[in-house]
Amino acid sequence: MKKSLMLFSVVIIFIALIGFRAYQQHQIESTVGEIERIKVEVVSPAQRTFVDTVRFVATLEPEEEAAVISKVPGKTVLQVLVHEGDKVQQGDVLAILDTSLIKQQINQAQASLAKAEVYKQTASNDYRRFSQLYKEEVISRQQYDHVEGEYKTSVKQVAEVRAVLEQLKITMGYHRIEAPISGTIIARNVDAGDTTSSYPAFVIAKQEQVKAVGVVPEKLYSKVKRGQETQISLDAFPGRSFKAKVSRISPVLDPLTRTGKVEVAVDALSLMKPGMYARVEIQVGTHEGLGIPLEAVVKMPGTGMPICYISTKEGTAKTKHITLGGEGPDAVEVIEGISPSDNIIVTRSEKLSEGAPIEVVQR
Repeated sequence: MKKSLMLFSVVIIFIALIGFRAYQQHQIESTVGEIERIKVEVVSPAQRTFVDTVRFVATLEPEEEAAVISKVPGKTVLQVLVHEGDKVQQGDVLAILDTSLIKQQINQAQASLAKAEVYKQTASNDYRRFSQLYKEEVISRQQYDHVEGEYKTSVKQVAEVRAVLEQLKITMGYHRIEAPISGTIIARNVDAGDTTSSYPAFVIAKQEQVKAVGVVPEKLYSKVKRGQETQISLDAFPGRSFKAKVSRISPVLDPLTRTGKVEVAVDALSLMKPGMYARVEIQVGTHEGLGIPLEAVVKMPGTGMPICYISTKEGTAKTKHITLGGEGPDAVEVIEGISPSDNIIVTRSEKLSEGAPIEVVQR
């Protein structure tokens, strides 16, 4: 009797365990069935026409710039008449230097010239008189040659002193530092009391037009031509672009960096300043390629590498690492990583990841 009761209890426990396991499996299957699938739209890659674009970064520089260096180094600056940002015209006086020494030198040269003129006048009178006496054979040839030599020396001396005086007067003019071009003072490196040197005292720039100067790698260099229309964007003007034109191309490449210098002329706005950072885009042609919508491209966190997602037959998302090419207004070229038969997911979702369950809906 006890054995029968024990056997019956074991059977009951075994049946209960089987039932519990079946209940657990049912719960798991129900949970799996209830997983929320991400609703996504898909498109097929398509052949499109893409613009070939050369892109490079550049720095804004004035179209014309002049470094103003004093022609008389070692002189004390008495007065500075301009500040950074001032507009000046060619010939305007920017600074005045101490002229006490040059005035003294001019006075000395003028005194020397006066003495030389007196000496010349005396020698000239003697020369005329002795010339007549020599013709009348009153004096010897030796006496005549001596007087003639004195006269020629006096003439040469006057010419030399006059040349020194003229040069001193020119140097006197250099004691007023003048603007060589019209423009804006973008650098002022002297103050009253400073001593002039070979370093620029001022820098003047014409800012009515600026140029974006950058370099292009060797493989793209041959595609850039003078006169090509370009677009530039500036960090100082977010969301805006400006029309420009390639104005100069360096005839040689830098042998170390294998790059060529390119200048792009820009009609300057009032807020455009030399030194601003610019991005330049030059359209150099078109080509056909396999494209997908821009919104399908995702940048991987950390690396920034481009990927996209495709839908699989199993109803999951699959990650595709892609290589991008040209870019259009609403699509980007994919050079490598997808095939024309792939279904590209274009729905943006933070939940999308490798293997994520998805449900394709009509686009």
